Amino acid sequence: MKILIIILLFIPLISCGQTDSITSIIKSRINHETENPVHSVLIYIEKENKKFIYHKGFGKLDKDLQSASNNDQFRIASITKLFVSTIILQLNEEGKLNLNDKASKYLENIDYLDFENLHLFNQKKFAFDITIEQLLSHRTGLADIFTDKEQDFFDLLLQNQKKQYSPKSIIELYYLYNLNQTPHFEPNKGWYYSDMNFVLIGLIIEQIERVKLSESIRNRILNPLKMQDTYFEFYESPIQKNNMINQYVGNLNFTEINTSFDWSGGGIVSTNVDLATFIKSLFDLKLTNRTSLNKIIDVKFSKENENRYGLGIYESKYNGNTYFGHYGFYGTYVGYCPDTKTVISYSISQATPDFSVYNFINEILKLAE
Repeated sequence: MKILIIILLFIPLISCGQTDSITSIIKSRINHETENPVHSVLIYIEKENKKFIYHKGFGKLDKDLQSASNNDQFRIASITKLFVSTIILQLNEEGKLNLNDKASKYLENIDYLDFENLHLFNQKKFAFDITIEQLLSHRTGLADIFTDKEQDFFDLLLQNQKKQYSPKSIIELYYLYNLNQTPHFEPNKGWYYSDMNFVLIGLIIEQIERVKLSESIRNRILNPLKMQDTYFEFYESPIQKNNMINQYVGNLNFTEINTSFDWSGGGIVSTNVDLATFIKSLFDLKLTNRTSLNKIIDVKFSKENENRYGLGIYESKYNGNTYFGHYGFYGTYVGYCPDTKTVISYSISQATPDFSVYNFINEILKLAE
């Protein structure tokens, strides 16, 4: 009995030591002076049944602004893809589409899309071979505005930082750069990460639902899960607006830029708590059934030095455990480990930090054991 009492007395001390060590590591990564400043770090970790929760924010909203807090909002960037993928699986369950459907079934009548000429490889047209599943898994070969024409796009963006984009103007930019003529391979012949895949997925959802994508996300995910701190930036007004951290690419403050070009590939603003609610709900089968979830997490090869990818989801290894989730451009991530029932969500407010984010998170998750 004495031994049991001693153990019970030491448990709070162990937990306190864990959180202190995690806090120390996080604070050591915040800097305001380098060419790649990390002004804030927000992290949420939750173990099964909330036996362990770490939910804190450190740093400042920006260098000269007020202190950051754990409930601050941030742009989640490409984590948005997992929301959009979830809706596609819901539509599949409802019999409104099939993952093997050709994308042309829903898109070929959109005039500005010029669908027939969307994918020209070795002077042959392959757009009509593209399926919904290939779009979700980045196996179409379609080129990407943000990586294949990175410098051209950034130059254009900086010329007009407040421009409001639309799905139509995103497609027009794709053709302006002649990206339809420079795909990376024939559909289903490889893996290449391209936001254009999810622009097309967003359009498919709108064609089926007959409402804006922002409405579908709100009606199907945000409202049912009571995610009050989450909204589709530039395409809807927030229900509740918290402080929003400033997120950087090098020394460029992207929070001052209209990023409506992200749309279905990365346009959502959220918080760590809301993202944790979303990923837990997905794995608790509150958003899809088990068959759909299994399809989402059925990861396959991607490319060298890249994590395996499923339907809008990455497989990642942290501390010897397998997590499923998605990364975002500005140093964001949400993931879930089914084996340990652990949630991790974070924002480090910098796309190009001076340290390895993977090693940083891996070290933190080791301490959370």
